[in-house]
Amino acid sequence: MRAYRIRNSRCRFHLTLFVVTVLILAPYWDSSSRAAGETANLQKTEIVLAYPQPSGVFTPIFVAADGGLFKKYGLVVKLQQLNPQLSVQAVVSGSADVSVAAGDLVNASLQGAHIKLVGSSMSQLVFQLWAAKEITSIPQLIGKALAGTTPRSVLEIATREALKKYGLNFERDYRMIYVQSVPAILTALSSGRAAAGALSAPTTVKAKEAGLNMLVDIAKLNVPGLPLAYGFTDKFIKENPNTVSAFLKAVAEGVSRTRSNPSAAKRAIAKYTKTPEGPIIDDTYNFYAPYFVTDLALKPEQLQTWIGYLDKKEYPQIARAKPSDFYDNSFVAALEKSGFFRTLARSK
Repeated sequence: MRAYRIRNSRCRFHLTLFVVTVLILAPYWDSSSRAAGETANLQKTEIVLAYPQPSGVFTPIFVAADGGLFKKYGLVVKLQQLNPQLSVQAVVSGSADVSVAAGDLVNASLQGAHIKLVGSSMSQLVFQLWAAKEITSIPQLIGKALAGTTPRSVLEIATREALKKYGLNFERDYRMIYVQSVPAILTALSSGRAAAGALSAPTTVKAKEAGLNMLVDIAKLNVPGLPLAYGFTDKFIKENPNTVSAFLKAVAEGVSRTRSNPSAAKRAIAKYTKTPEGPIIDDTYNFYAPYFVTDLALKPEQLQTWIGYLDKKEYPQIARAKPSDFYDNSFVAALEKSGFFRTLARSK
């Protein structure tokens, strides 16, 4: 009888242990089975993502690629570096599936291309306004030339929006010269050709080393914009909705990992920018990381900032365009409703 009680006690112990194990692991089994089901239902598993330059602003996609997050959601994503205009052409022609050249995608839409932005990992313009050594305050910029890359680029918009907040008006108080690239802006400041210009990391590190003055941290002004948003053609969205959803999941998790695992993010930045890990990568990460957003929803003001600077003669359609014409938040809304973002937040 005593042996029976011992065996019974052991059985109860093992049964209890089994139940506890099941309760602990059930969410993971359920998550795995859901992921397997989702990846089996993808309409297209191999896609090409076009991005314009090896910049820290694209860290979430670098992290998603380097950390196997696209693969986790059933995707094979090839990153292809193309300038903004070529990346738009590639998406329209079908040689690329998605582009992050958000402003140029909007421009293409105004010219008749059927493209929609479906998510955004950064909703504000993240730059710093640096000035020549002799310029130490905003009022000293009045009457001066400022450097930008190209007319109505995101960099020029950031500059003009920032100075507007300090009461300076473009053309009346200052003018712009265009030098094509961010490193060339630094050269223009150092040589005296321009009094100031907006810079991004890691060029900001070189500006500091050169003894230039940072006048405004534009990121802290919370200027809405499109530094990082994802666009597909309407045709691709219609034919591959599960693929778009899987892509956005990987991107959102890329943002989450960027913020929760700085070492992994820095490793990815170093890999895709071909820069050795060290102070430059640290500064690049610190420059962008606070401003990445996980929920991905596009906001009307992001679009409004961009289209507000377009030339109405070149884009007469602007007169009847609404910000909502250029984006589709339905995929992000579905992920929100499913609890995906809440689950992602809890898993940090």
